[in-house]
Amino acid sequence: MQIVIINSNATELYVIHKILYQIKDIIYYYMSASENVRYIKIQKIGEGAYGIIYKAQDVQTEEIVALKKFKLSDNEGVPSCALREISILNQLNHPNIIKLISQIIINKKLHLVMNYYDMDLTEYLKFNHEEFHLKNIIYKILLAVEFIHNRKIIHRDLQPNNILITNNEPVLIDFGLSRVLSPNMTPGVTQLWYRAPELLSNCNTYDYAIDMWSLGCIIAEIALNKPLFMGSSEIHQLLLIKNIINGNEWFLHNSQFAKLNNLFIDLINVCISLEFLEIIIS
Repeated sequence: MQIVIINSNATELYVIHKILYQIKDIIYYYMSASENVRYIKIQKIGEGAYGIIYKAQDVQTEEIVALKKFKLSDNEGVPSCALREISILNQLNHPNIIKLISQIIINKKLHLVMNYYDMDLTEYLKFNHEEFHLKNIIYKILLAVEFIHNRKIIHRDLQPNNILITNNEPVLIDFGLSRVLSPNMTPGVTQLWYRAPELLSNCNTYDYAIDMWSLGCIIAEIALNKPLFMGSSEIHQLLLIKNIINGNEWFLHNSQFAKLNNLFIDLINVCISLEFLEIIIS
């Protein structure tokens, strides 16, 4: 590490600038050294647009944790999605929402340390079909979504990959796209198959209903063991929704729902609102 000797003729601003950079380098150096020793990465378990997830072990406690490393180059600052996720997770204390243990710097990269879970909902549904457990998962996720909505937060990326499960108990994860409710927001959020009609139509004035639509699609997928709408583009997705949904009694006209438990049908019907869809296809 090189310590810069400040010229006595340097301006005050230059002096402050150099001192801050030296302090930053010292903090990075010592944080990286200590945290590199503390956490041992075991394997990569996932990757998204903004980060890479690792299974790791805390050598001090021997606990298995998840490390989320944010993607950024050396000349970039901390990404805004990381700051938002940290801020939101620090506000949320709920048994069905992922717990942020700490934020650390490893090799000058920001990592979030979180609890580790065995699998996501997509993987879980491949071999778990007991109605009791499925109802429990739905109930717990509904509680988590209610909790964040009561705090005026919209998740904006509800999908099976963002629901993790261990011992049949789910938690909601990935708050990088989440926002506090505001009058204007970007429509390009949520994975395509779980995206509400207003987002598919590039509407930038929306609310908690987009999360509820995603929940309806997830509940249907849990009940049917397959995604409800599998579009290949935004237009295709809208067409699939229009073709499947036929008025307020759409469940009665669709054979794939004939054998579903009434509870599943009622929940899906509540979550999937037809109001916006009727406007855009009329």
